[in-house]
Amino acid sequence: MDRKMKKVGVGLIGAGVIAKFHMQGYNSVFENYGDVKPRFVIVADPKLERAEILKESYGFEKASTDWEDVIHNPEVELVLITTPNYLHAEMAIAAAKAGKHIMCEKPMSMNLEEGQAMVDAVKEAGVISQVDFVYRKCPTIVEAKKMIDNGTIGDIVTFRGWFDCAYMADPATPMMWREYKKFAGTGSMGDLVAHVISLSDFLLNDQVGGIDEVNCFSDIVYKEREDMFDSSKKAEVDTNDVDYTIVRYKNGRTGVLYSSRVAVGHDSRLGFEVVGSKGTIKFALNRMNELEIFIEDGDEISRGFKTLAPNPNHGEFRHFCTYGDDGISYPNVMGIQAHSMLAAVADKKPLDIDIAYGLEVDRIMVAMQESASTKKAVKVSDMQ
Repeated sequence: MDRKMKKVGVGLIGAGVIAKFHMQGYNSVFENYGDVKPRFVIVADPKLERAEILKESYGFEKASTDWEDVIHNPEVELVLITTPNYLHAEMAIAAAKAGKHIMCEKPMSMNLEEGQAMVDAVKEAGVISQVDFVYRKCPTIVEAKKMIDNGTIGDIVTFRGWFDCAYMADPATPMMWREYKKFAGTGSMGDLVAHVISLSDFLLNDQVGGIDEVNCFSDIVYKEREDMFDSSKKAEVDTNDVDYTIVRYKNGRTGVLYSSRVAVGHDSRLGFEVVGSKGTIKFALNRMNELEIFIEDGDEISRGFKTLAPNPNHGEFRHFCTYGDDGISYPNVMGIQAHSMLAAVADKKPLDIDIAYGLEVDRIMVAMQESASTKKAVKVSDMQ
């Protein structure tokens, strides 16, 4: 079937903040690409009022408080799972068994056993899957990878990546589900550094072979907060506020990944710097349409970092902007990711950022947790 004639029935489980970001992306796909169109079938959330809001906002046909209504709806082909981490495995496995394609939030699972069960279920069902590592779809980051791959900055020397946020910077902020290990598994690591791991993999793996060993240092800065379930009580924070990890790649090169959810002044500060033998590339999310590039070319007069400005010739950029100076936004990048998933379902072709890949990111984070606990370097391959 011609993809232009294809509609994909979409069901959404979870109607919180991240769900709204995904919906902004999915809602923009047909307008900007014109080759595949989502049909918003059903949205489910334990709080019906939240589900109803998204139903009205995006034209879902139904709203429910029962996530199984999404899984078992015959009109749903693709299930978006945007729930707290501890629910991912049960929902994804059920979706796979029902023959549904799956987009799952990260971190994908609470432990490697859960993650492997998700991988096995998807493989057995033969469905297409995707994990939300959306920044890999940013056109300027894709351009950075092209430059790295074609040798523009030479051989990789080191990678530094970070993701700082301030959503828990105020110690008076009450607990949310992300602060409870039983619901989240990890704190800033799973919430934030998972994205940095995925960017390191995307940019460097073809040259350095992926993360082989980690030496992680974690900290819980605020040990207690107001309990999410009883505001008159304090609850113990048992997930990490800050993570710093020194990594060694398979070819022996080193790097640093770090994240914080208590970074005062940084609402969403993601970025990286890749240093090569001939140059350096820098990216910052608050200037997501630009790259800073330094090439050591012997020019001592005009040497320095140059800015690569937004350009419709940069891959998916052209679908959202005609003119370079306009730039694109985070919801647009969500749209690029949404299109990749819808097109994969329409074409029946697998994606590289799938649930099997999500398990490998989880494996690296399990190694980080083990390292922080034992205060020793840990080999990723030892985490089984």
